[in-house]
This record gives sequence, C-alpha cells and structure tokens, in this order.
Amino acid sequence: MDIVVTLPKPEHENDDRKTEAFLKNDGSYQFWKLGICPTKLSVGDRVHFIRQGWIGSSMRVFDIKGDSEQGCDVTGRIWKGRTILYLGDLQYYEDKIKAKGFRSFRYKWW
Repeated sequence: MDIVVTLPKPEHENDDRKTEAFLKNDGSYQFWKLGICPTKLSVGDRVHFIRQGWIGSSMRVFDIKGDSEQGCDVTGRIWKGRTILYLGDLQYYEDKIKAKGFRSFRYKWW
C-alpha cells in the first residue's frame, strides 16, 4: 500500500540537488528514512511526496531495510533509521493534489 510523506522546508534545496543528480545518472536511486516501518508497505509500492502543500511526485520502492544507515553522495550526510526505503522510478503529476504536511507517514488516501 502506497504511503505519503512530507518533505520538510529546510530540505527543499537538498532535495533539488539530489533529484538533479538522480535524473542525470542512470542506475542511481534515492532513499527515505523513517522512524518506523509502515506494515502495509511493500516493494513495488510508491512513496508520494508533499512539498509546499502539494503532492506532486512519487517514487517506487525497490528495497526496504530495517535498522540501518545510508550515506548520501550529494550532501555527504549519513542517515540512520529503523527503516530506510530505497526509491527509483520518479514520476511527476500533472494534476497536483492539495495536502497539508505532517510528520512521519500516512497511507495513501485518494
């Protein structure tokens, strides 16, 4: 089952840089750290992103790892979490969905 997450405002610039690198490099991926594992989320499901009050893109989950850490090649930061989702297949939506941001995740409601 797909989930929805909010991209925090302080991360918008980093997200732009990471997305640019993702789009330029074949075979690259992105990842998302969560404090808990969504029990209904499976490989093949999508993560939809809220940014500035709109859901405008999503990525497909191709791997899920628990209690791990992942380094970011673009920012140089190390992310640790109970769950790290590995993502590919970025899709942008022509018709964005209005949504208020929140912490953690929610299951897709539309």
